[in-house]
Amino acid sequence: MSGEFTYALAFITGLLGAGHCIGMCGGLAGGFAMHQSHWRRPLPLLGYHGSRIAVYVLLGALGAALGRTLVQTGALGKFQGQLIILAGLVIIALGIGVAGLWPRLAPRRCDHNASTQPLRPMSLWRQRLAPMLAGIINGLVPCSLVFSVAIRATATADPLQAGLLMLSFGLGTLPAMGAVTALSGYIGCRARGIAQRLAGVAVIALGAWTVYEGVIFYQVMSGLAN
Repeated sequence: MSGEFTYALAFITGLLGAGHCIGMCGGLAGGFAMHQSHWRRPLPLLGYHGSRIAVYVLLGALGAALGRTLVQTGALGKFQGQLIILAGLVIIALGIGVAGLWPRLAPRRCDHNASTQPLRPMSLWRQRLAPMLAGIINGLVPCSLVFSVAIRATATADPLQAGLLMLSFGLGTLPAMGAVTALSGYIGCRARGIAQRLAGVAVIALGAWTVYEGVIFYQVMSGLAN
């Protein structure tokens, strides 16, 4: 059928939606990556984007199994709004650390030989678990583009097909979102002195924008839930 929503179309939607992805999720992804400068490496990036796309797949599969209400309900939207507000506040705190105003949250200096050294427990958290947790939060960011694709996917009423459609869409977002996190991680690693303070201010601004997006979305979803 000419109107069929195919895997290729889902992928192209993610690919061509790069500007929207960066506008909605760039602040969250860039803020975390700039503070966690080791995210310029493949493993943390894989953990971040893998868990982000996994959330898309889960939303599509559950939506097909339970009906469209899962992705349209105001209750879910309110939770997403609250989550993104919290994430924005965390990013602001990390930005204060990057700027050197909160030493406890200051990013570690880049160690280019770290890959040859055994991971300590905290390093294990920073390099493996933290990117995955941040990716899950990113996957739950209220995004009209994700919602529109998820609704098309859930219309199949087939959890497997819906999940694969969301996987195709998520893979299409990788070039843009991967570039944002890799570049932000590189900047966070290289920035020193005045440049580091400016980077911290940028992260704070990204966090503030994320909080603003969360507040607006929460207000909209609160109206739908009532």
